[in-house]
Amino acid sequence: MIKTAVFDFDGTIHDTKRLYGSAFRKAYEYLVNGGYAEPAVYSDDDVSKYLGMTAPEMWRSFMPQLSTAITEKAGAIIGAEMIKGVLGGQAVTYEGITEALDRLRQAGCSLMILSNCRRSYMDAHRKALGLDKWFIDYFCGEEYGFIPKEDIFAVIMKKYPSHSFVMVGDRASDIAAGVKNGVPAVGCLYGFGSPDELAQASRTVSSPDELFPAIASILCLKTPKNVCGAV
Repeated sequence: MIKTAVFDFDGTIHDTKRLYGSAFRKAYEYLVNGGYAEPAVYSDDDVSKYLGMTAPEMWRSFMPQLSTAITEKAGAIIGAEMIKGVLGGQAVTYEGITEALDRLRQAGCSLMILSNCRRSYMDAHRKALGLDKWFIDYFCGEEYGFIPKEDIFAVIMKKYPSHSFVMVGDRASDIAAGVKNGVPAVGCLYGFGSPDELAQASRTVSSPDELFPAIASILCLKTPKNVCGAV
C-alpha cells in the first residue's frame, strides 16, 4: 500500500487569517453599500471561525437572510480579493510546515490536498507557494458541488485504491472526513478550529513541528525509533 497523507489547506498548511479578513471586509463593504447589511467592524479573529467552511455553509452561518444571488456576488468578491492577495505575495505557510512536508516526502509518504475552496483559489496557491513540489493531487470542494468533505474523501479512496490514508486538518469536517471513512485523522490545534472540534481525532498536534512524528507513527513510515500505530 502507498502511504498517503491528505491535508486540509487553510488553517493546516496556509495561515489564512489576515488574507481572509481583508477579503471579508471588502465583501462586507459591498453588502453595506448595497443596503444588505448594517455597518459593522469585523477583525481577522472575528471572521476566522468561517475558515474551513464551504461558501454555502459560511453564508448560512453569517447572514442566512441573504439571497443566493447576493451571497454569490459577495463570495466572488472574497475569492477575487484573496487571489489578488496571493498573487501579490501575501500567502504564507505556517512556520515549520515546509519542513514537515519535506520530511514526509523523504520518508516515502504521498501527499494530497482536500479543501473546501474553489479551484481558482487552489491554483493560485499552487503557483505562489510551489505546492506541486510536495503534493500529487488536489481535491477542491467547488468541483464536487461543495458536498461534505467526508463524501469527497470517499471519492479519493476510490480513485486511489492502492493507498492507505491519514487525514490531517484543523476543523471538525476534516476529522469527520477521516472518521466516517474508517481513516485515522490528525487534528491541528494551531489552526482555526476549537479543541472540541478535534475530539474524535486519532491524534492532535499543537504545532507543525509535531506533524511528522504524528503522521509517521500512524502510517508506520520508516523513521528512527518509530512506533507504528501509536495514537
